[in-house]
Amino acid sequence: MINDVEEILRTAKQIEESSYNFYTTAEEMVSTPHIKEQMRDLADQEKIHKQKIEEIMGKGVEEVTKGLIVEHIQDMKLGDYLLPSRIDSKADIQDILITAIKREDLTHQFYQKLLKGAKNDDLRKVLEFLSIEELKHKNKLQFLYDDIVYQEN
Repeated sequence: MINDVEEILRTAKQIEESSYNFYTTAEEMVSTPHIKEQMRDLADQEKIHKQKIEEIMGKGVEEVTKGLIVEHIQDMKLGDYLLPSRIDSKADIQDILITAIKREDLTHQFYQKLLKGAKNDDLRKVLEFLSIEELKHKNKLQFLYDDIVYQEN
């Protein structure tokens, strides 16, 4: 388990970079304008998360958490019942959305596990914030999945 605050923030930054790359690739793979827009929006949000993490790394956890607002939201859990999918040249919109939902869920779980072991209250607040942001993305994708996939069936 990761224990050092700097190591946690470096790992979080890498996760956000990876997610940004995923969404920009997904945006290129889809042809539906609405879905392209959603993928671009998610990529932009990941970039903002990375910037927030860099701000925390630069200013310090204690300084940044003073203005950090942690929301509480409910997980729809639709993604819990979807099977893992693939992303390759044959991937369709359903594959992309399932993969995105699973990625966000795994990242949310990662932050939740770190949160359980965090001793510093400021670090706990940062991890809770990052965890909720990933859950927001998961829910957004689940709503999108519901709108697109279940309407087509």
